[in-house]
Amino acid sequence: GAFAAATAASEGLDAVLVERKSESEAGDIACGDAIKGESAFPDVVDLDYLREESFTNRRITRALFENPSTGERVDIPLGTTGAVLDRKRYGEVLLEEVDRLGVDLHFETVVQDVTQEDDGRVTGVRATRNGDVVEYEAEVTVDAAGALSILQDRADLSGSRFDTDVSYSQFCSAYREVVDVEEPVDWDDALVFKPTEELGYLWYFPRTETRINVGLGFQMTEPPMELVEALKRDVRDRAEFEGARVVDKLGAALPTRRPYDSAVADG
Repeated sequence: GAFAAATAASEGLDAVLVERKSESEAGDIACGDAIKGESAFPDVVDLDYLREESFTNRRITRALFENPSTGERVDIPLGTTGAVLDRKRYGEVLLEEVDRLGVDLHFETVVQDVTQEDDGRVTGVRATRNGDVVEYEAEVTVDAAGALSILQDRADLSGSRFDTDVSYSQFCSAYREVVDVEEPVDWDDALVFKPTEELGYLWYFPRTETRINVGLGFQMTEPPMELVEALKRDVRDRAEFEGARVVDKLGAALPTRRPYDSAVADG
């Protein structure tokens, strides 16, 4: 959403970014924080500033896959240098850049519905802020609200080529904790993956050599709390996490299906 707004503003268009969170919470989402490479980043923002502020570990060169049955590890070079970032700071910098480029930022604004003409053209959204209804009219509306956005459900896309064949099983849930450990880990140049018994995997991504993003993703048709327990058990079994301190927790829903055939409709 931030990159889209920045792109529009940099081309001279009037752009508004509507965000449900408060200004202090905006930009913070649950993810693994890992970036395989930086080459695909749009250059509409100051990428050097983004990296300097939010890329806390730029030494990732390999992936470690753990076999839960045997304990064996498979070490695979990435072929490029990746990074692990501070996701909240990353989001904050994107919003700073969006503001610098002239985008209007509207926080604590919860989108409730989409507005359309009789011919199906999308003309904007309807939202609430501080209990009041606010409406936005736009020539182009970009839905960047993630896997569970209400817009794809509210909009009548029957007259377009928009791909709506999505089932609940094609989503997954993700849960992660940011953990400080007492001693530097010996895999701070690696992304560590470990399959779970159910459909999913655990991850250990080092933001620094002593601050680790630990989490798991799993299909939403499975009981979530049982799988969070799987994460807790695995952390307890790792010597490097003895005496560790949790500094943050967050969860989110993610899409796991193939990309949309078409994600464009009139407006």
